[in-house]
Amino acid sequence: MWYTMIEQEMPSNPANRKSMTLKTGSFLLTFFMMLFFLPDMQAQNSTSSPFTIFGIGEIETRDFGRTTGMGSVGIGFQSDNFLNRLNPAGLSGIDTLRFILDVSAAVKFSEFRTSAQKERTNDFNFRDLAVGVRLSKRWTSSVGLSPYSNVGYRLSVQQTVQGTTNYSPVNTSFSGSGGVNKFYWANAYEVFRGFSLGVTSSYIFGNITHHEDLDVLTIVDTYNINKIYFDFGMLYSHWFGQYTNISVGGVYGYESKMSIQRTQMITSNTAVERNQRQPDLKTYLPEFYGAGFSILRNKKAAEWVFAADYQYRKWSADPSRHKGLAYTDSRIYRAGLQLTPDKRRPEKYIRAMRFQLGACYNQSYLTVNGYQMDDYSISAGAAFPFRNMSYVNVAVNVGESRTGQRGGITERYVLLSVNLSLIERWFAKQQWD
Repeated sequence: MWYTMIEQEMPSNPANRKSMTLKTGSFLLTFFMMLFFLPDMQAQNSTSSPFTIFGIGEIETRDFGRTTGMGSVGIGFQSDNFLNRLNPAGLSGIDTLRFILDVSAAVKFSEFRTSAQKERTNDFNFRDLAVGVRLSKRWTSSVGLSPYSNVGYRLSVQQTVQGTTNYSPVNTSFSGSGGVNKFYWANAYEVFRGFSLGVTSSYIFGNITHHEDLDVLTIVDTYNINKIYFDFGMLYSHWFGQYTNISVGGVYGYESKMSIQRTQMITSNTAVERNQRQPDLKTYLPEFYGAGFSILRNKKAAEWVFAADYQYRKWSADPSRHKGLAYTDSRIYRAGLQLTPDKRRPEKYIRAMRFQLGACYNQSYLTVNGYQMDDYSISAGAAFPFRNMSYVNVAVNVGESRTGQRGGITERYVLLSVNLSLIERWFAKQQWD
């Protein structure tokens, strides 16, 4: 067999308790070390998209976890080794004996096209860090850090100013960097068998910087964002006979006012002309809701899962302050399929892997010159198991983002993501065949 380790419940004895404590300590030490370094890693640009010049940038809609190859579905999906980031109630599926640590990273290869030119970029960044564990018979909890939005762009134009009787061209470049992160604590409580409620407490924070460079003048606007926010979820899962399970879930987040601190610095010939605090920008975190379902079919050796989600965010409640730009309601549609050829102990390693296909269509919260931006992609993934039911999940997304109008900017991209899901068994001992 491709593996030989078996697991049994651990009787209460000091030696095994010590082993469990060491494992737990090593996981927590790893988590807090990565939590310390991750903000510096996320300070690097994780995108090079001109679309991020508007609003708070490119909103992160992908999960980058176990279901990335399935279009990042999750509202109506749960599993005993899945840290659900879309629906906190989905955490209730985690097995009582398991402690899970997830780390994700991704690299994106993009080609931006207009009617006149094209440009290629690539960006790499860590995407997510989370731990989860069932704390009691009914209570499951997870803590994590992930990006909420990303900003990264560089544009150059020639403008003309009327200084004398002639128009003189002035080279102007625009650039932006930074983003908004989310540190969250998600909890699920199983009210009765199969039905769970969840809540996610989030601290949303970050800095966004916009530069405007003229020949002799530089204007730097810095936006500082801090906000505490809560959203909620529910999930019901039921077995129909021995082989079929259907789960349905829903999520909701309320509209919340947010003040963004602004600072503007103007320099001329390396001398600071002005550096002062601007009036706070009054904006909103949008109200949102979503629903999803999953169907699991587990008969004989193979297991099939089909899942689909819908999510709506009411961004139109926030008026835009930019000419030609409007915030509009966004919608996301996701669907995915997963196959595990053999859930038992197969002789061949490939039969223990998980294989995924998915698709996603995302209508952006931005409308530029009357055209709503959108993004559509297809995805494929595979999960490679190793010791203690841990997995390396690899997924590829191929898609296109566009502004909608003829001659606008179009981004075609390939996104490769890797997720390491480390799973330890608590109150279990190891034996060898």
